[in-house]
Amino acid sequence: MSALHVSGSHDRESSAPTSSPGGMSSFRHRLASAPLLARVGSSFLLLGFVALLDYLTGEELSFSVFYLLPVLLAGTFISRDAGRAAALAGAVVWGYLEVEARVYSAAWVVVWNTTVRLIFFLAINELVRVARRAHERERALSRTDSLTGIANRRVFTEHIEREIAKSGRDGRSFTIVYLDLDHFKRVNDFHGHSEGDGLLRAVAETISSELRTVDLVARIGGDEFGLVLTATSAEGAQMLLARVAEALRRETGERWGVSATFGAVTFVEPPATADSAVKLADELMYRGKSQDRDTIVQMIWPSDYVEAE
Repeated sequence: MSALHVSGSHDRESSAPTSSPGGMSSFRHRLASAPLLARVGSSFLLLGFVALLDYLTGEELSFSVFYLLPVLLAGTFISRDAGRAAALAGAVVWGYLEVEARVYSAAWVVVWNTTVRLIFFLAINELVRVARRAHERERALSRTDSLTGIANRRVFTEHIEREIAKSGRDGRSFTIVYLDLDHFKRVNDFHGHSEGDGLLRAVAETISSELRTVDLVARIGGDEFGLVLTATSAEGAQMLLARVAEALRRETGERWGVSATFGAVTFVEPPATADSAVKLADELMYRGKSQDRDTIVQMIWPSDYVEAE
């Protein structure tokens, strides 16, 4: 299909918006992405450092709370079992240093103290695990469309911003696609919203099955979906979207009588913002809706772009 020229007032200046986490968030991200051996080594080096300070300062200064640090580090950034190992090591080292520093009335006192500390460290490790899983679950929910299970608008925008940044660095092209179902309202009106929900789930599954692992499909809202095709030329996008359109006709056309209209923009230069990129694809999709549904409307930016007079 020939490219569609769209008039508008989009800024053609290239930019690569990125959100750089700062401070503690950046530190946590670097630590979590460090090699496993480095994280394990850091946990036990920290334990050794705390034990050394405890030994050098004797009984006058308490380092009890600092023995928790290796447990927290291992339990948070390695695994539950690593946190348990750090808890056991911390309790044993602490008990050994106590035996070296003071005399107890009976041997069972040291065993008791060490056991209590171990139980406390293990409890903290479990709390860390519960908190981490809750955080991961909330994070996943905030980035997933609850109906279809695919990415949501937020992830779609973030993915575009990353593609803009990559394009600014290495000059590779990428394609943004806006997709809207044809006659979706008719399904809801005649068959009910539960049937419409089933249709949306089928569409999400069908599109996902046709995309590459590096690509993204997201539900933008209602019956609108967004696609980000990584490192894709206009020709490559056309072939891929033709497969997606055919799969949708096959999977949803016979049962629900719906098709889809696509607006696709291949960026050979990075756009100014993610919003401007989405707006171009959205305009193409609506142009296709107004002219002839069940179609793929494409353009290349900026070569097919026409400035408003």
